[in-house]
Amino acid sequence: MSYAVYLGAAGWSHAAWAGEFYPEEMPAEWQLAFYNTQYRCVYLERAAWADLAPEIWAQWAQETQEDFRFVLETSESSGRNAAAVEAFGGRAVLVDSMQDARLLWFDAATDLRALAERLRNQWGQAPVYLVSRDAELARLAEVRTMLDLMGL
Repeated sequence: MSYAVYLGAAGWSHAAWAGEFYPEEMPAEWQLAFYNTQYRCVYLERAAWADLAPEIWAQWAQETQEDFRFVLETSESSGRNAAAVEAFGGRAVLVDSMQDARLLWFDAATDLRALAERLRNQWGQAPVYLVSRDAELARLAEVRTMLDLMGL
């Protein structure tokens, strides 16, 4: 395979994940560090990251592994985009969430055969960010199994 597939969700803090994905007693400030042990990327809407201080972005980068990616909806300010790329240590991927071919969305209703075909059609293009729009844990597990079966 000539490219990487990064699996993740839109955001890492979901109330439904408490006790099911995150241990009951886990403090919210530890969730990103735990999340990145299970997934390779996280998608953040512009409103979730663009107004924060670069020091917070750098802290998030420090809490995650080197191969983890922050898929960021582009900011209206090119200066904020450039600052984010720098603060995230080059691990920020700026995308237009509706038009970027590298970003493949899925949810609980997504046909996995069709999703697998979309991935096959993008072989040779690098990388692909496969993001759960609704952060449904059961579907994330199914997609992870699909990727394993595809050898991705």
